[in-house]
Amino acid sequence: MANGISDVLNSLANQQGNQRAVSKNQGISKDDFLRLLFTQLKYQDFESSVDYKDLLSQLSMLAQIEQAMNMKQAIDSLSSSIARTNFLSASSLIGKSAYVDGDRVYVSNKKVYSFPAFQLDIPARDVKVRILSPGGVPVKTIDLGNLTAGKHYVSWDGKDENGNIVQDGSYTFEVIAHDSEGGKFKPQKLVFGNIESVRLDRGNVLVGLGDSFFEFERVVEVRNSQ
Repeated sequence: MANGISDVLNSLANQQGNQRAVSKNQGISKDDFLRLLFTQLKYQDFESSVDYKDLLSQLSMLAQIEQAMNMKQAIDSLSSSIARTNFLSASSLIGKSAYVDGDRVYVSNKKVYSFPAFQLDIPARDVKVRILSPGGVPVKTIDLGNLTAGKHYVSWDGKDENGNIVQDGSYTFEVIAHDSEGGKFKPQKLVFGNIESVRLDRGNVLVGLGDSFFEFERVVEVRNSQ
């Protein structure tokens, strides 16, 4: 039996070497496994109780592998179908405005495509938004005063404290708010912008706010374009 298995392994190795490069992490294929199994069966002594138990074990293993492969194919097919459905749903949002879960705003070609936004669960006083450069340096602080509970965004013009247009790039921001008793708290940060495009990237649906893209699942609210 050992010689038969070795012959099959050598044959498989030669075929793989001649036909394709195989990465060291790649496992044996289903067809190769079946060839090994049938070769082993050919050399087994079925009158031996030990070999018979091995046969049952191997058949059970084969059934499990077949079931797992079929399940994976079904899951892949379902995932692809869901992605296409989400893509079509997201495409209907083009031209609308959206709040997206995130904490970065993007400036491209000296234009701001996604604005700082946040969610207030309670009314807040003395609310400020501080925009930070890619290096974490404050470039602009915007005073919003008192605000009601709900979602809010800041129409930042892309300028620093001196009125100069900032460089293109990704900017973070901080939201500073106070409750009715003067206690400071941090609202949930969001970004806000107009959805200009939608794309499907390796099964992930992305919505584009200008040149910046976010996962479709991160959209928390959609409104008619501002």
